[in-house]
Amino acid sequence: MGVTADTETHLFENPLYRHLAGLSGGAIIAFIAIFYFEGTLRYILLAFAVADAVFVPKFLEWSLEVEDDE
Repeated sequence: MGVTADTETHLFENPLYRHLAGLSGGAIIAFIAIFYFEGTLRYILLAFAVADAVFVPKFLEWSLEVEDDE
């Protein structure tokens, strides 16, 4: 559509989008954990939601670095 790959910027180059992707996934998992589960499984899912919110932005940043190296 008139845009070459050289001038095209990737959506996840903006840190705001990377962090929002992690937070939105973590929020959905936390919502499901709080309203649909109880006991130990709830706490496991909440821990997974926190890990998702923390590590997804780092993984997306890493994937951009790997893509730039190639």
